[in-house]
Amino acid sequence: MATIISIINYKGGTGKTTTALNFGAALAKKRKKVLLLDFDSQCNLTLSKGIRNPEKHIGNVLVRKASVEESMLKLDNFHLVPSTHNLLDYEFNISNEPGREFIAKEVLAEVKDKFDYIVIDCPPSLGLLSINSLVAADYFIVPMQAENFAFIGLDSILNATEKVKMRMNPNLELAGILMAKFTPRTKFSKAVISNILADERLKNKLFDSYIRQDISLMESPAFGQTVFEYAPRSRGARDYRNFANEFLKKYGKKEKKN
Repeated sequence: MATIISIINYKGGTGKTTTALNFGAALAKKRKKVLLLDFDSQCNLTLSKGIRNPEKHIGNVLVRKASVEESMLKLDNFHLVPSTHNLLDYEFNISNEPGREFIAKEVLAEVKDKFDYIVIDCPPSLGLLSINSLVAADYFIVPMQAENFAFIGLDSILNATEKVKMRMNPNLELAGILMAKFTPRTKFSKAVISNILADERLKNKLFDSYIRQDISLMESPAFGQTVFEYAPRSRGARDYRNFANEFLKKYGKKEKKN
């Protein structure tokens, strides 16, 4: 049965899509069965694998015109359900549905037994699609940069996810904060880390792993590749490999011993 992970941040440019893609790829390299879902109308995750104008996409799935299995594409060692640039039209179409926040959970139930991990790339807003992702998820990860106003967005996410947990998904848990595009030795970065560690809501919720600035992470999507395909020996590849190992150590399913 798949563990569902929502990658969420309301700010753009925090490394959200980069994390969804390369975290998913890192899990797949660990021989996990992985499905990625692109819930963002900007289609960045979809475009990162060189996919344009897919015939079937997450919009079709949400309005029940196609199943998840019919819509997913096999890419290297993982699967992807792509997005579409008019995804907001599909979001509007389901906005009056009874129980509309639970649609993603319902459609993913059909494929949960086929994967080990399902990773959802959320849009940079708290709309219906983000709520659907959180209602379906077991965990959410917040990629975050050490920059001004980062805590404002983080506080909004924590407040919203607490309401989702209380009202719709009691099993939802913050897996952790992942520092992305990170330069750990700067004075400002150290101050951000100190503030996170001082927040009681985030106790033990800062990943030890972090993602450093790396040109390979910027260049690889232009070639339709993960960082492991584009530059397997790069800092970005090492960092996402380390992050996946840490996540599996903390939250991965324990292997049964014979």
